[in-house]
Amino acid sequence: MPQRQDAEPKETSGGYDRLFGIPALGKLISRIQSAVISSGTELERMILDRVQRIDDLDEFLQVEIMPDGVWVANKRQIKQCETIDFPGSEPDFLIFKRREGCYVVELKDGHQFDTKKAMAGRHSIHSFIERSAYQLPYRLSAHFCCFNQDDRKAIVTGFKGKITAQEAMTGRAFCDLLRLTTMKLCQYDKQSSQQTYILSLTERMRIREIRGVVRQLLKENEG
Repeated sequence: MPQRQDAEPKETSGGYDRLFGIPALGKLISRIQSAVISSGTELERMILDRVQRIDDLDEFLQVEIMPDGVWVANKRQIKQCETIDFPGSEPDFLIFKRREGCYVVELKDGHQFDTKKAMAGRHSIHSFIERSAYQLPYRLSAHFCCFNQDDRKAIVTGFKGKITAQEAMTGRAFCDLLRLTTMKLCQYDKQSSQQTYILSLTERMRIREIRGVVRQLLKENEG
């Protein structure tokens, strides 16, 4: 996945440099952190390329009867929507399905969050629903999708119990809702992860201090 390989932090605070004592390693860890963010963005792009997207969200919301199928609006469209005029807490996706209403979805790559982030994430989505309920002519439901987790209980635990089991959504359930083939997305992501893993090891071995430590450890293990 190019975004993972090319990810560069806009700036570094020096915290990793102080933690490891090796500036080059600190910079590499910052790049890895940036790659985590980039991988989430790439996942969203892959999904949007495979779904039935809404062209104009304002026009879609004015239609008296929702058309058949599953219709998707992303965060950018939600921000630009004049009907939903509550900036600052937009979800990643609004997914509309006839006779089921509107799924308000926050997409996560991981599933472990500290208590503060878990509470903030839940508050953000529910605030959006509360403020948008009068503008959206559909039943709204909150969902937190941890794409790489197949156990809803693990998702609830990862959110420190701040969300319900009904709000927890696995990657498979998310793909089923969108009528996507989970295997294709997972295979692509697995291949990209392997490439990132090799790249990470290669970059580490280019750092002189790390090469020296690795040689010493290998020598000790051989003995």
